[in-house]
Amino acid sequence: KAVMTKKIGIIIMIFGTVLIAAAAVLLLYNHYEDAHAGETAKILVPEIKMAADKAKAGDEATPDEAHLAEMTTVEIDGYDYIGYLSIPGLELELPVMSEWDYSRLKIAPCRQFGSVWTDDLVIAGHNYSSQFGLLTAIKTGDAVAFTDLNGSTVDYCVMDIRTIQPAEVDIVEHSGFDLTLYTCTYGGRTRIVIFCNRVEKK
Repeated sequence: KAVMTKKIGIIIMIFGTVLIAAAAVLLLYNHYEDAHAGETAKILVPEIKMAADKAKAGDEATPDEAHLAEMTTVEIDGYDYIGYLSIPGLELELPVMSEWDYSRLKIAPCRQFGSVWTDDLVIAGHNYSSQFGLLTAIKTGDAVAFTDLNGSTVDYCVMDIRTIQPAEVDIVEHSGFDLTLYTCTYGGRTRIVIFCNRVEKK
């Protein structure tokens, strides 16, 4: 009986060591992905800015009524981008992809619904510290801006901040706000959502 107890104890110790090692590997991998996403943003944003500036220097276009839901894109390394997001209070500038999926989120925030032209744009981002992980520090009244590939910059103000459940998709998709940013909280159990409205230019 003592031998069996000792064997069980050894197995438990080995299992615990494996779990600790796996957690350490996962932590290192997440740190690597976070750092990689941050470096990628530093490369992509200037390229998107160049494309936006080029459009603005030409004929800054507003889509006609039939194409408001569409957004001009630029392809970089096989992915389409619709512009870049700026949050001055967080010293954050991020490229925004045209389409959403989990693999794209590891590279940059993605448009999930809507358009800047129809005032229902929803952008999802990973909770990396180099991406939307910093949204926990944002406050109501903070400034946010989005520049599209037509060279138009829209200024927004943060109106509301909420923590919601993953299943509450309708709150995000049909919020009634002009711009919505959201990400997972750490652990992935809930979502932090930032609701913004346009600031009309005087």
